[in-house]
Amino acid sequence: MKIFALNLCLDFVVRDPAQSYEIPPMSFAELMGYFFKGTDYPGQIFYLEAESGEEFANHLFELQQNDVFREVLTTVKVVFKSQQWLDSFLEDWVDRFKQVDAAGGLVVNEDGEYLCIFNRNKWTLPKGRVEWLEPVETAAVREVQEETGIDTIFLQEKIGVTYHTFRRRRKWVLKITHWYKMKGSKEARLQPQKEEGIEEVAWISRQQWLEVASDSYPLTRHLFEEEFSLNVS
Repeated sequence: MKIFALNLCLDFVVRDPAQSYEIPPMSFAELMGYFFKGTDYPGQIFYLEAESGEEFANHLFELQQNDVFREVLTTVKVVFKSQQWLDSFLEDWVDRFKQVDAAGGLVVNEDGEYLCIFNRNKWTLPKGRVEWLEPVETAAVREVQEETGIDTIFLQEKIGVTYHTFRRRRKWVLKITHWYKMKGSKEARLQPQKEEGIEEVAWISRQQWLEVASDSYPLTRHLFEEEFSLNVS
């Protein structure tokens, strides 16, 4: 399970005895030693040995809420010795957040281009909060239409769930976003939802995305990496 804290990704995994890790799991103190050096580690993966007890859970929560560390473009793989331990840890850890459900879409047109929005100086995908008692699929279609102005889209299969954290009025929120594949037409009229801070809406090819990916959110890159790995040309 990956939880994105802006640029920092916490990836909770179970140790695979057959897996030879590139970097042996380190302690939390050792990890902080690297981070406090003030050096950026773009794209680097750190392997962190999970520890039992409340203190370790507190450390991870403090790590993801630290504004400095949230800017660090890296992944921390938290390695647990068993699935049971990981499940128990996550059940307690995510309760520290207010949880919000959202839904969005990866919309593809007849030319294989993707419907993207430009928001807060980054290209990303349309999504939004699920309303009270609203079916998740309905929310996904509605949010895509509201944010992009596209009038007709066709809902297809669910492609995954992502998790990211942010602060809202002094509380930490875990947004759980359900993503769906959708079909749309290149001829459709597009209109950015300005009141939501969306500056532009455009169809972007795979090559165009690769050119802007490095300046996008890691969560968005994760979705496109999953899409491209399943659609190898």
